[in-house]
Amino acid sequence: MSFSSSPDIRSRPREIGQPPPGPVSRRWKLNAAGAARLAAALAGAAAIITVLIIAVCRLSYPFNVEWLEGNSLVEVHRILAGQPVYAAPTAQYVPDGYPPLYFAVSAAAASVLGLSYLPLRLVSLLSALACFALLGRLVQRETGSAAAGTGAAGLFAATYFVTGTWFDVARVDSLFLALSMGGLYAARWMTGTRGAIAAGVLLAAAALTKQTGLAEGVVVLAALTPGPRRRLACVAALAEFTVLGVTTLVLTLTSGGWYFYYVFEQMSEHALNDSSFGGFWTSLLPAVGIAAFAAVIAARRVPLVLLAGCAALAVEGYVALVHSGSGANNLLPAYLAVALLAGLALGNSGSAWWTSAASGVLVAVQSVLLLSGFHPAQAIPTSADRAAGQRLVSGMKAFGGTVAIPMDPGLSLTAGMQPAAHQDAVNDVLRASNQAAIASFERSVAEAVASQRFSAIITDGPGLPRGYPPSLTRYYRQCPQRLLAGVPAAVFEPVAGIKIRPATVWLPRNRGSCQAAVSILDGASGTRQ
Repeated sequence: MSFSSSPDIRSRPREIGQPPPGPVSRRWKLNAAGAARLAAALAGAAAIITVLIIAVCRLSYPFNVEWLEGNSLVEVHRILAGQPVYAAPTAQYVPDGYPPLYFAVSAAAASVLGLSYLPLRLVSLLSALACFALLGRLVQRETGSAAAGTGAAGLFAATYFVTGTWFDVARVDSLFLALSMGGLYAARWMTGTRGAIAAGVLLAAAALTKQTGLAEGVVVLAALTPGPRRRLACVAALAEFTVLGVTTLVLTLTSGGWYFYYVFEQMSEHALNDSSFGGFWTSLLPAVGIAAFAAVIAARRVPLVLLAGCAALAVEGYVALVHSGSGANNLLPAYLAVALLAGLALGNSGSAWWTSAASGVLVAVQSVLLLSGFHPAQAIPTSADRAAGQRLVSGMKAFGGTVAIPMDPGLSLTAGMQPAAHQDAVNDVLRASNQAAIASFERSVAEAVASQRFSAIITDGPGLPRGYPPSLTRYYRQCPQRLLAGVPAAVFEPVAGIKIRPATVWLPRNRGSCQAAVSILDGASGTRQ
């Protein structure tokens, strides 16, 4: 197996004594390969357009399209309010375990557009489009084929339909993928000191968006050190680890150590999910298994730096997925790696004509299958969803006080109330082993419950909210009436990821009747008892 670490991929010379193909035969072979590339490009373009249409349709939807978006909104709100993002866990707030770059960029957008899900989703959508563009341009530059670049970008876009329509949700992943692809592109084509610094900064920015990006920075730059660009690799590494080191030191010191805990310690303390070790492959192969054959075709001729980058992306996805609490979004880096390799196979004119033709067919078939198995309406909230959310927010405003919704703190913000800690972020703290963090949350929530700080607590079902003490039943009572009982079951559920919605109301004991409270929260009455 041979690899090229130079900026050019050179075609193999024709074997000595092998006659050149005849005009008719050569024309037919070139036409077959070109037709296959065109088919892959058209299928890819259709996937990209479909992603864009869905994203635009739900860009300004004022409620969750994915159940964890609410905590992203809370973190952006805290930045705009000058409050710390990384602080001791309390009943009011626990951050997601990610570095701050996505939230900082989204806060900058929200400072112009106003606090809502719009600026957060806009950052994600633009990041996804940038990732598609960088992927397509990298493949085009490597192979000289714009069709191959479009096919690769479209193949990756088509994975939108098997990962819970994730590219445009208000989460860190799309910005992380765009910066990862930007860093890989810059590392591949850097020719001077400025390019090396840009590569290092982009790789650092990816790791400051999602900490698993550390793997790509190490592996990609290590792959360049044996070759002629050793000096540039060292410059890039210096830039990357200077940015990461200074940022980590400052954020750790200014947060009293909580930044380091949430971003680095917490995930390492989570248990591994044994079923996910094989689940990585059983999820990867049905989604991009056909295109993976094309990726294998390309692997032998891929420059070492790109092969290392693809390996790092796959490992990042695998490591994140095998931790308990992971989701389908963790497979996105692996899908990106397959799309890049498949695109290189699709446009590689240095191999036999049939490899390009076969790769084109494989990529086209994969994109079409991913696209055809999904209906766009499944991912777009309806007018009924919007009406149910507006009715609930109006009811919360009429009810007054501080209504805690641990499953969706964004609803409290939308209603003009102080949010409660998101139950998933709380779960991350409680299933780790840092006793100081666990004690901080448990003490805070016990005090909030005992003082009846919340005018109501709304959960997604019966039973104690995650992390709330058994003493909750001493100070609050669970209402038998269900919230949104008159709304069809599928309405006002997130269209991406876990299907969950407000359902159960807890009221402070000796404060009004359950029936009246639920009626007000449902928006059926405008006056609180």
